[in-house]
Amino acid sequence: MKITFLGDIMAEPPVLKAAKKRDGSYDFRGVFKYVKPLLEESDYVIGNLETPLAGEKAGYSDTHLCFNAPDEYADALIDAGIDVVSTANNHTFDRGYDGMERTILALDEKGLAHTGSFLPGTERPEAHYAEVDGTKIAVIAYTYGTNYEGSGGDCLAEGEYEGTVNLLCHQAADTYLPGVYRGSDWVDNLFDKINFVKDANVPGKIKKAIGMTATYSRHDDNLEGKTDTEYVQQFQDDIRKAKEKADLVLFYPHVGGQFNEKPGAFSEYVVQKAVEAGADAVIAHHSHIPQKSEWVGDVPVSYCLGNFNMNPRSYLAMPEILTDYGYAMHLYVEDKKIVKATFSMMKNHVSRDGQIASYPVDQLHKKLKTKKAKAALEKDIQYLYARITGHKLKGELIQKEYEL
Repeated sequence: MKITFLGDIMAEPPVLKAAKKRDGSYDFRGVFKYVKPLLEESDYVIGNLETPLAGEKAGYSDTHLCFNAPDEYADALIDAGIDVVSTANNHTFDRGYDGMERTILALDEKGLAHTGSFLPGTERPEAHYAEVDGTKIAVIAYTYGTNYEGSGGDCLAEGEYEGTVNLLCHQAADTYLPGVYRGSDWVDNLFDKINFVKDANVPGKIKKAIGMTATYSRHDDNLEGKTDTEYVQQFQDDIRKAKEKADLVLFYPHVGGQFNEKPGAFSEYVVQKAVEAGADAVIAHHSHIPQKSEWVGDVPVSYCLGNFNMNPRSYLAMPEILTDYGYAMHLYVEDKKIVKATFSMMKNHVSRDGQIASYPVDQLHKKLKTKKAKAALEKDIQYLYARITGHKLKGELIQKEYEL
């Protein structure tokens, strides 16, 4: 049996624009067309749905910071072969509590399994369970937090909404400090005093126009307020309960310092606690950049898969650290145990119609027409392989799957 994990499946404005048809409907199959053959080789595919499906009245994505996709996005996910999605991430409440609830209802209507956020007033399950080839799998999804801007700050799932999203720590905990590098504090301080109501992308565009990076690497090294027993105990209890019911427990957290090549102290803490509780694999996402993968004992761990599809032409993109790449993690299972882990590297590609798609590097390499383009891709692959594994790539450079 083969289980595949994907990184952040985004819904930026260009994705919606390219998918919109003349009759007003949407077709998002182009997002997955290059990777679909790879996914068809897997028996079970897990992805992070980094957008609500809050309906047209809530307003679809109009910035690179706050998302909402049409329901047809779920159709494309199903068509691509994705079996379950996490709805626990920092964009869960981009359209408020109502948007979160509608997302769950829309996914239920489409028949796409999900976990990580839940309808208020319902019992919170510890995991999503599925049986594949006689092996019972448990998928547990959590997020470090949410960024519901409409609330005027962090969205606190309290009161009626207690337990509607799985949280790794309290929302009031500082996410990244200390250890944040900011190379242009004076610009950001100026922007903080200006209300960009019509276009939240303006600050990034201005910074890029004057030769500054529009974003920066963030370090999730702050543990203060993020190791509270209540939150740690909950996800560890979920893992332990799932271990009693399933053969494999797969922990799938949304955590990490954005645009950071290395995992921070909090990411490492979460992995440690998940492994201690008995998780059979820990596969993380959120940092928008491929980070390392390793075996912790007999547990495969990925600290960040990077982007499944993020606009490489966005003002937020940082090509110098290869944010236009991501990777899929594959777990091979025999006799209900993980016996091998591999990964497939993918590059975000802008198709002729403007759609942002994830392109497996072995297929992309075949399509490139010049030696220069092929050499550039090969150089990136060598660099990424070393970042992911900690070792120099030996042997064939371009592969469909690389063994961990």
